[in-house]
Amino acid sequence: MNRKTPGKSLVFGTDKLGGLASYNLRGEELFYHPVGKMNNCDVRYDFPLNGHFVDILAASNRTSHSISPFKIVESGRLDSLHRRIITSEMDDEVYGICLYKSAVTGECYVFLNSKAGEVEQWELFEEDGGIDARLVRSFEVGTQTEGMVADDEKGVVFLGHEVAGIWKFDAEPGGNSKGVFIENSSQENPAITYDIEGLAIYDSGNGEGFLVASSQGNNSFALFERQGNNEYLGSFRIAEGKTDGVDDTDGVDVTSVPLGKDFPRGLLVVQDGINCDGSTKKSQNFKLVSWEENEKALLKDISN
Repeated sequence: MNRKTPGKSLVFGTDKLGGLASYNLRGEELFYHPVGKMNNCDVRYDFPLNGHFVDILAASNRTSHSISPFKIVESGRLDSLHRRIITSEMDDEVYGICLYKSAVTGECYVFLNSKAGEVEQWELFEEDGGIDARLVRSFEVGTQTEGMVADDEKGVVFLGHEVAGIWKFDAEPGGNSKGVFIENSSQENPAITYDIEGLAIYDSGNGEGFLVASSQGNNSFALFERQGNNEYLGSFRIAEGKTDGVDDTDGVDVTSVPLGKDFPRGLLVVQDGINCDGSTKKSQNFKLVSWEENEKALLKDISN
């Protein structure tokens, strides 16, 4: 998010075969960085570096089985902050990733997982003008994971257990590694079909909002309360409009910050796994959806 001029905010996405790309809010590619097979990425603001506060991005790098940290430049460029390769200690391939900034200590952490259900938590810190990390916790959930999102304010991290549902864990490094299962996040809920993939948090303020999860198997998105026991509220799909609809979604992110006239109540960004121009299939892409329009449909469906 560009805090000076929100309408000039950026979207970052991974190309799982080779790198990271940045886009403006019109969907135009600004930069492409061929830095490896990046699976997932996440951002946090105000990381202390060289006496300043900078915005950072971290990605799970399958080429080097590692965490790749970058400084976000306002133009959309990413500057590497590596001082060494931060190699994962997990046995299986690195997969999902999210960042967490502790409201207790102010420290910034990376959660990283693998296809085998291993989870690591790394503390990030400045080192020689760049970023290094130390492993502070690890645990396992048994089977394949990917999507993760941390709620900094509440001190929890949500983990998408692809063929089981969504789990919530204490995000502090000394916290309990036994998770709490989110009810109605599995196929026992008829609105959900595996796999559970991307996760994102819409912050409505005052500790309230929504947890959004992509239900890849039926091309839909499940909505849960951010607060309390994360009650299931309903599901929605992104239908054809100015572009084709959204199918087979893997990644998802959302912000509640107004981003100019096109996104007055925030932005939902989703990966479209089956992108079509008429009857012609094209390369996968991202769809940018106004949360205001989405919310109108959501509230109508939920009230019914």
